[in-house]
Amino acid sequence: PSHDKEEEQISSDILELPKEFVSFSDIPEDRVTQIESKHALKFLKKRGITQDDIIKYNIGFCKEGKYEGRVIIPSYDNNKRLNYFIARDYKEPSLQKYKNPPASAKDVIGFELYINWDAPIILVEGIFDALTIKRNVIPLFGKVIHGKLMEKLVKSSVDRIYIALGADARRDALKQAEMLMSYGKEVYLVEMEGKDANEIGFEKFLTTLEQTAPLNLQSLLEKKLQLI
Repeated sequence: PSHDKEEEQISSDILELPKEFVSFSDIPEDRVTQIESKHALKFLKKRGITQDDIIKYNIGFCKEGKYEGRVIIPSYDNNKRLNYFIARDYKEPSLQKYKNPPASAKDVIGFELYINWDAPIILVEGIFDALTIKRNVIPLFGKVIHGKLMEKLVKSSVDRIYIALGADARRDALKQAEMLMSYGKEVYLVEMEGKDANEIGFEKFLTTLEQTAPLNLQSLLEKKLQLI
């Protein structure tokens, strides 16, 4: 995602939702806000986001201010504190699709509030991919497993980890898979025919997941050689 060069350097421990944020669960009755909310909801519907998702994840939008014309999807840590948010333009075509907090704030565990660390975990790039999959999934907000998440994965009791990144992130995915395997985790590299989870949808992703075999040293090496 691209970022505004003028974005202030917000520390992840004091991150707040934009002051203009309006939750879809609490839309004021003024006509302008109502109209904007319909545009934003139409965009979310096209991406497969349901009313249940909107309520569960406290999704909203901004009709004015720095994040004007953007849906806001928050992420909360296990103490229910905001640790990141995605601001996606819902007026397409868009010159700048994403306008998020600075990259320095990305060392967090996306959707941590909803993660069961005793069950298999799925790692994806984007927040819309995570919303599509729904089940025990962590968005990386990019292609790399940052420090806090890697530490938690290694130290937790989770034994199966599915890495479902785009084809352009294959090198990163294999590197991170190898590291997790070195700590005794069973790792699956989910291949989605050059698409992402949000594009292929929940049902097809689930089928792909079920058909994916765990990596071993031989298959890991074979996939590495394919990149040469």
